[in-house]
Amino acid sequence: MRTTKAIIALSAALLLCGHCASASGAQVDDSIDQAFEQAARSAEIAGYSLSKVHRWLHERALEQIDPATKLYKADGKWNYRDTAADCYPFLVWAAYVVDKEVLDGPVRDVLHAEMKLCNHFDRIPVPYDFVDNKKIETLDWEEVVFQASEYVKDGLIAIVEATGKDEWFERMKAIEEDLWEHARIETPYGKIPSTNVEVNGEQLQALARLYTMTGEKKFLTWAERLADYYLREGDFVPSRLRDHGCEIIGGLGLLLGVESDVNPQKAREYGKAINYMLDQILARGVNADGIMLNTISAEPGPHDGRLSDGWGYNYVGFLCYDMAVGKPVYRARVEQTLTNLLKPKYQDYPWEGKSIDGFADSIEGGIYLINRLPVKAALEWVDREVAANVARSGEPLETAELWGTMKLESNGVRTVIMHALMHTRGLIARPWRRDLRLGAAQTGDALAIVLEADKPWKGTLIFDIPRHRQYMGFSKDWPRMNTLPEWFVVEMKSKYSVKNVSSGSDIKRTGEKLHAGLPVKVTGETHLLIEPWDGQK
Repeated sequence: MRTTKAIIALSAALLLCGHCASASGAQVDDSIDQAFEQAARSAEIAGYSLSKVHRWLHERALEQIDPATKLYKADGKWNYRDTAADCYPFLVWAAYVVDKEVLDGPVRDVLHAEMKLCNHFDRIPVPYDFVDNKKIETLDWEEVVFQASEYVKDGLIAIVEATGKDEWFERMKAIEEDLWEHARIETPYGKIPSTNVEVNGEQLQALARLYTMTGEKKFLTWAERLADYYLREGDFVPSRLRDHGCEIIGGLGLLLGVESDVNPQKAREYGKAINYMLDQILARGVNADGIMLNTISAEPGPHDGRLSDGWGYNYVGFLCYDMAVGKPVYRARVEQTLTNLLKPKYQDYPWEGKSIDGFADSIEGGIYLINRLPVKAALEWVDREVAANVARSGEPLETAELWGTMKLESNGVRTVIMHALMHTRGLIARPWRRDLRLGAAQTGDALAIVLEADKPWKGTLIFDIPRHRQYMGFSKDWPRMNTLPEWFVVEMKSKYSVKNVSSGSDIKRTGEKLHAGLPVKVTGETHLLIEPWDGQK
């Protein structure tokens, strides 16, 4: 296996090939050759990461499912502010990507168990006490709302973005309906569940999704109550630009995107206030390189100080604003910030005192932005930081130290999965085996795939679809947090040419069949080229 440093040296430049397709035949051939070179390097990166995730799932995570209750006690407890919100969703992601049978078995059973054991206020849950009482805990109402909101936003949304309208979606919808049915805070715009800015940012992100997923107007009405609560005065700016406060930025941005489709007049009203908020953040909340600080300052900057590991999460809201208004208001600023990441100060930067969670959150935000703006410097930064600080890919796979299962370590697993799927362009190989290496790279509309195995392997390649449209009901792929970004997607009714470069075969498949799974047999190394097919030779 190539060294991590050697792989990263070429990876960032070649990942850009999908955004610079050439016109002439010779250049197209060169571009395809470059795509296969990148796919081979990506296969090394993703292969190591996904195999380590597979080890983590089977050697660490599944052992933490309590045999008596079936709950996942990742750090010794089942609560909704940490375990359900930040540990369980990435147990689900891991199983979804590397072991579907586990997903549909013990991992799904955790959902059934928490619904059975933990519902307290109708379908609103509270923590379960494993140690003393073997029953649910008593919390004050504000804490109940906070924990339920955390579970919806950080836990269930992340799962639903990958699995669609499955049982996790029904759970998310049920909790939200009851949170708002029991809302107790009177405002001029109607009752809301909380005045906590973190909770309300989470609620905006959840309600915008539920409205487009269900078409039920009540979810949009509730979201607009929150937006009115913050934006009616026209001068709202959050004081905190990291977690436990910054969630409102992405939440308002996503709602603006949805409103731009369903109520352009409302979008114009909100857009003015959101534009002011975003301008103030850039004026008073960033350093000279555009990286955001933990808190906003009273005076214009740039400012020095502790940097927020949520900087990328916040810029997602800026890109959503650009899409909603239909012009690049903030794009150049975000691109320059991404370019600045290769400055020496951001190598191994101690976002949270060297905690894996700080690295994971900063990189996750960077990946969301790279998905929209593939800046070469940022790609190189992400690959380097993942290898050194999150995937820790310098050790032999079978003896490498695994992550733990508590909240901060689970967030590391999340980012490793997200980064690996960037290098497979969303492809999943089932069943995963630890000697597999899967990578892909785009060139124009084509996808070059490299799949390698040390021993003969037979399975399927699962192609991604436009989940933003088919699962979430969005008209556009709005930039947003708590999702697995889309890279290469197939349209269900379109047809594709599947060329096996290794064997010379060429078959045609619909996007629906590619999403269901393309059967593949691998002996050594297989190269595939996927291209749209219009029925012509």
